[in-house]
Amino acid sequence: MRFIVIGSVLVCIAISFKIDLPHVNCNVDGTVQTGWEPIRDLFQKNFQDNRDLGASLAVYHQGELVVNLWGGWFDKQKTKPYDNDTLQLVFSTSKGLVAMAVALCVQRGLLNYTDMVIKYWPEYGQCGKENTTVADIMSHRAGLPALRNTNLSIHEYLNWCSVIDKLEKQEPYWIPGTQHGYHPYTYGWLAGELVRRVDIQKRTLGQFVTDEIAKQTQSEFYIGLPEENEHQTNSLLQETLLPYSELDKFNDPKVHQAEIPAANGITNARSLARIYASLIGDLDTPKRLLNEIVLKQATKSNTPENEPDQVLMHIPTMFGMGFMTYGSVFNVMGPGTFGHNAAVIVSMAVVVISSALVIIFVAVVISVAVVVVVVFMLVIAVLIAVLSSIVVFMIVVIVVVVAMVVIISEVKGILKLRK
Repeated sequence: MRFIVIGSVLVCIAISFKIDLPHVNCNVDGTVQTGWEPIRDLFQKNFQDNRDLGASLAVYHQGELVVNLWGGWFDKQKTKPYDNDTLQLVFSTSKGLVAMAVALCVQRGLLNYTDMVIKYWPEYGQCGKENTTVADIMSHRAGLPALRNTNLSIHEYLNWCSVIDKLEKQEPYWIPGTQHGYHPYTYGWLAGELVRRVDIQKRTLGQFVTDEIAKQTQSEFYIGLPEENEHQTNSLLQETLLPYSELDKFNDPKVHQAEIPAANGITNARSLARIYASLIGDLDTPKRLLNEIVLKQATKSNTPENEPDQVLMHIPTMFGMGFMTYGSVFNVMGPGTFGHNAAVIVSMAVVVISSALVIIFVAVVISVAVVVVVVFMLVIAVLIAVLSSIVVFMIVVIVVVVAMVVIISEVKGILKLRK
């Protein structure tokens, strides 16, 4: 029993040392303008605390790139640095680019948010969807959060026409426009098909995004990655207490090259920040993508206050025309912000119109090593308590010390971030 107690103490000491470890090779590089230096320190601390494996971070302020950082490792074995050319799959942050594509069509008079979908896409008017508006699709009110009663193979999910055909023939889960629920994948196909229908050049959504958004802003953003760029794309890693899930499917090059607009956008923080910055003001070369009138339409919430999300456990999410808008769920930076985050990995696009501030963070992996250690210590405490009540008090003390070390470290990080 003594050996177990001593071992537990050593674990506690090791954790304390790890949290304050000052010199770790994090490969952090890039530029930070005067006055923004604390962000570099916080970014580097993420790697020192094993929160991220590889990541990039970019901030535009009043049209100027004031933070452009990257660091960590491209692979789990830490043999290749995560550098300025690394591309990352950003999951639902892709939805913001779809929103921009639709907004460009509105700006050019090709679409109108208040029009019925069947005006542009007649085949959609089946099975109770006849009165669906463009705004319903864009604000997750269309009633098609998922494909119903289907067991599609991965090949079928990668076939645009196959998915669209099924969505056309499907009955909605609720009367379109009467409530909202997050459309994780279907949002991209529905909104993307509208762009395909009205685009004069009849391009795919991915081609439209490349030509009209990425090239116009001198950025990299792919919905349908060219094969020659695959070597730049970082594989997704996930450290959790749960078994490895379908996340690995998104590491398949075939998935990267397909068009799943709501979920498989590939980019880097620098490019994504530049694209969002182009929405709210002129950059050094290109003109802003959207005029003020259309931007105001696209970023105005179309969700009644406190309306429960029918898909995301009834939490009160709020959506404009494809963008998440400020509310109790998307509450970063304060009122007036818009953008879109992603839940599987850390990636977020945030825009604050009032200060012309754009912050983009893209990361490979979130480490939950601290949680694992705390759970491990609790399990040991329980086991020892069962075997011998004499050491229960000692074990509880050790567990409390470990927890306090972890909590203090986390609180320090949060307070520093808020400052």
